[in-house]
Amino acid sequence: MVAKKQIPVVLLSIFLAIGACKKDKHPGKIPLTDIPAKPVELTIYDSVINNQVKYITALQMPSGALKDNEASNSRICGYFANSACRALLKVPTAENIALVKKYMVWYMSKLNGATNPVTGKPEIPGSIYDYYAPGETTNGTYDSVDSYAATFLALAKELAELSATEKAWVTGYATQLTLIGSAMEKCIDTEDSDIPTTFGPDDNDGLSVDSYVHGAKYTMDNAEVNEGLRSMVWLQENVLGGSKKAHFEALLSANTNAIESQLWRGTMYNWLDNGTTGTTISKWSVFYPDATCQLFPGMFGVIEPLSTRANQLYTAFNTNYPSWSNGTIYSGAYPWTIICYAAAVINDKPRVDEYIKHILTINKTGKQKDYWYNAEAAFVILAANKMKNQGSTPVYSPAPIIEEPEPADDANLALNQTATASTSFNDPQLSIDGDISTRWSLAAATENEWYKVDLGKTRSISRVDIKWEGAYATEYTIQVSTDNVAFATVYSTTTSTGGDVSHKFTAANARYVKILLVKAALPYPMSFWEFEVYKI
Repeated sequence: MVAKKQIPVVLLSIFLAIGACKKDKHPGKIPLTDIPAKPVELTIYDSVINNQVKYITALQMPSGALKDNEASNSRICGYFANSACRALLKVPTAENIALVKKYMVWYMSKLNGATNPVTGKPEIPGSIYDYYAPGETTNGTYDSVDSYAATFLALAKELAELSATEKAWVTGYATQLTLIGSAMEKCIDTEDSDIPTTFGPDDNDGLSVDSYVHGAKYTMDNAEVNEGLRSMVWLQENVLGGSKKAHFEALLSANTNAIESQLWRGTMYNWLDNGTTGTTISKWSVFYPDATCQLFPGMFGVIEPLSTRANQLYTAFNTNYPSWSNGTIYSGAYPWTIICYAAAVINDKPRVDEYIKHILTINKTGKQKDYWYNAEAAFVILAANKMKNQGSTPVYSPAPIIEEPEPADDANLALNQTATASTSFNDPQLSIDGDISTRWSLAAATENEWYKVDLGKTRSISRVDIKWEGAYATEYTIQVSTDNVAFATVYSTTTSTGGDVSHKFTAANARYVKILLVKAALPYPMSFWEFEVYKI
């Protein structure tokens, strides 16, 4: 019998030590392997930010100008580019900061003087025109003065807040920033500004007009101007020496109060200050500007972004436009990514995530969503960045929607609702605006046409009043419907003599009220000043 050899104790210890080094014994150790490490998977927020930052940075021209989109003859809009650069500062790499500063220098080099060089007309100094690639030519026009200036001032503030170095850089352009602030100020309706009265009164109410060309006091612009005024207060204190800080604080207070007293109407913001009081002219059924403008006061800090009102308006928006987050476009062709940013501000994570995933699905094919601009990319970046940094922000929970009070029994239910027609020379809205000096008419002297009013919701009605213009209809029929498909006749005549008429009929439920214009009295397009609908 052969005796078994004994393994020396030293060798046994070595074998045991080798066995202990197997990676399944030490899962925390880094494996010694030739297989490359799996890359860290980016979040949807980082992925979409990276994609859109690349899109924006590729749009900068050698001069510093930032094109709206990739087209060789793209517009160069300062308003869009300001938002794009604010988004780039959320990824404050040296490259992005340099790009933003190069753009800002370009913008400030294009500030207008007191005369439009194209038209020869007076101009607001410190405003800026839109330009066009590749030659950076201009027609001497812009969409607005107030919002361009306000968003640039917000950009300057955000750059200065990054570091002492950037603050010093911004301070070096104090003269230009003061001029831009002055341009914004000249648009605000105060005793010191003689603003135009194209769409509203010059009543020193503290609201901003978009420009002296249009003269409209829009809710969207005023929300941006409100932010611009806050930026100017900060710049005064931290960059511009502070001599006019109190002045801009007073303007900010006046503008904030005016938005509340002039534009807020109890259930919605008027999309435009048209000089009226009482119920709102805005309608949830009209996507832009009526519905979209409801998001701006909360989004730009005019009201507390997480306030009950901001929540109610955002909730009502989603009730009326529930599919925006899957990429549905409700009006026109543009994506309206600013809605995604509004959702991020209120911390509606499910909708923000759904929209970002929609954009990423397109990006993975090497494309962008149709009609994509630098501003669209900007608000996707801002939304994603907001979601990355929500911290302890409460998650959005829908608040009860503000219900409109029922109109009085003698109220004109058609007033400022939505009107359409088979053909039109004048806007159909002109006959439901309550103004007897404006009217709708057919496009030509045709017969068997129609005019229709959407009351916004189904109501009980029993009377229609018509204030005919001279070109009245002798034969017409009034019909009602709850679904805009099946219509029932409630009144008909073949012997009308025009003038102001009132037609009573048995009460009927109706959302849509239509008049069929069968036969004309004169060889002119049929027309009326007002079309009114009443409960009794």
